[in-house]
Amino acid sequence: MPDHSPLTSAETQRLFRTALASGATVGWSPPEPSELAPYFPGYEIEALIARGGMGAVYRARQLSLNRPVAIKLLPIDLGMREDFAERFRREAEALARLQHPHIVAVHDFGQADDGHYFMVMELVEGTDLATRLRNEGVLPPDEALRIVRQVCEALQFAHQRGVVHRDIKPGNVLLDAAGQVKVADFGIAQFAQDEAAGDLTMTGALLGTPDYTAPEQLIVSGPVDHRADIFSLGVMLYQLLTGQLPRGVYRPVSEIVPSMRGIDVVLARAMQSDPARRYGQVLELSAGLTATPSRRWCAVMWSAGALLGVIAAIVWMQQPKPAAFTNSLGLTFVPAGTPGVLFCTTETRVRDFAASDVARRPQIPVPIYVNYEGPREAWLRKDGLWSQPLIPQTPEHPVVAVNHQEAAAFCEWLTRYERSSGRIGPQDRYRLPTMAEWSVAAGLEADAHDPANAYPWHGTYPPPADAGNYASDELRSDAEFAKLPLISPRDDGHAYTAPVASFSANRHGLYDMGGNVAEWIEGAAGQETFTRGATWLDSRPDALDAGCRPKVSPDTRSFILGFRIVLEQPHPP
Repeated sequence: MPDHSPLTSAETQRLFRTALASGATVGWSPPEPSELAPYFPGYEIEALIARGGMGAVYRARQLSLNRPVAIKLLPIDLGMREDFAERFRREAEALARLQHPHIVAVHDFGQADDGHYFMVMELVEGTDLATRLRNEGVLPPDEALRIVRQVCEALQFAHQRGVVHRDIKPGNVLLDAAGQVKVADFGIAQFAQDEAAGDLTMTGALLGTPDYTAPEQLIVSGPVDHRADIFSLGVMLYQLLTGQLPRGVYRPVSEIVPSMRGIDVVLARAMQSDPARRYGQVLELSAGLTATPSRRWCAVMWSAGALLGVIAAIVWMQQPKPAAFTNSLGLTFVPAGTPGVLFCTTETRVRDFAASDVARRPQIPVPIYVNYEGPREAWLRKDGLWSQPLIPQTPEHPVVAVNHQEAAAFCEWLTRYERSSGRIGPQDRYRLPTMAEWSVAAGLEADAHDPANAYPWHGTYPPPADAGNYASDELRSDAEFAKLPLISPRDDGHAYTAPVASFSANRHGLYDMGGNVAEWIEGAAGQETFTRGATWLDSRPDALDAGCRPKVSPDTRSFILGFRIVLEQPHPP
């Protein structure tokens, strides 16, 4: 009988590496569907639909829910390794957490009575990119870019949770009946933080498909991180656009597909042999694709009579888009409705603030507001620092406990630094957003009032679990905050702040415009200062309203208060 205990799993990446190195899977033949039936009484095994070096995949139906699923069966020799069970359990748990619209979901795992380990996954009815390429040769540029952007969303989600795919290729990108992307085979992923910690590390052979493999993956026991996926993604995009693989000294895409002039610099950076010279994250690659000009040609033909014959006219139509921009800190800026202003897609992270001269100033613990019950004079305060804000933080979390002056000083430092390096123009500057700019970026009118009678998730109260980081049942694990009003039933998975970009972006590509932390708004010296955006400690409908704008003293430091910056470009390039 399969073990249908709750998902808790292992690092199959290292398992598979070892199996490949030892040749453990050689000669393994997947069982026929009829042979598997006795070991899967909760499923109707319908057909073997795929087989590869990592195992076999069967189409099945889960009887209890009457839903189609895919069952991935791993070669039985893998389960004979002494340490396999623990590794498999740990990796399946990691994969089960990758619940994303563009990632094939893992529903269950276990070991059948015949010894085979298995995973039960979402069944994607459709095809894969490899099949489309075989049938079509190349994809239309707009279609190729759409698909790769969705792969970027999936990989960004996985990378933020420490999972590296390591085998991005057309065969692992599925397309459902609606043409939406589902990235598959995270089962050979490297659980990146374990690699860094050296926990349960094993040496072995190359993982990945050679034509798409990053150079660092060719070095046995060499360091490999999420940038390997960026390299593979660049190779795949080149192939989607040209029908060729970029081997050796390859031709620029623009020579093969003239309408894609501008894509060459994006691909060149993605496919750098040195990981340090690639994009720092797939979100930056996606932004580069958004900024790539898209040319469309339309042939217009008509008859002017027998004597004139047929006249053909080609009309070139270009739809320029304001360019996205990635700065020296790896922060990405995109247009968000205000001319001459680019919004940072994320709140300022701990690691961004730590790079500034503001962070290097002497730190003296100061009172941080940690409770907001009753009048202001009754608010509870404890001594803390931006680097020790009294809640768990990592470099990828939004920096908190920064007052208005410090947020503005960070903008001034970054402006000086990037002007001097030529990264931005002499008139460009970083600053906090104005009230009107923030409203427009949040999808409201520039003069929107408080309340705006609209929520960031464009629905009704209460917010769904994936709408953002708000005060919900996840806070019940903290005795102090469990006493506060919480949204229930709801659990967004983050008791305190969440790493930036943990939830879906809005239509401008901006993350956390509702939830996570409140954000400082630009204000002139001597003027009142405000914040925008609800926080991880907010639950009331009025606080979650997109128009909410509490007045906050500029010297306030709080672990629910951070900031987002904009890039003002009086003369955009």
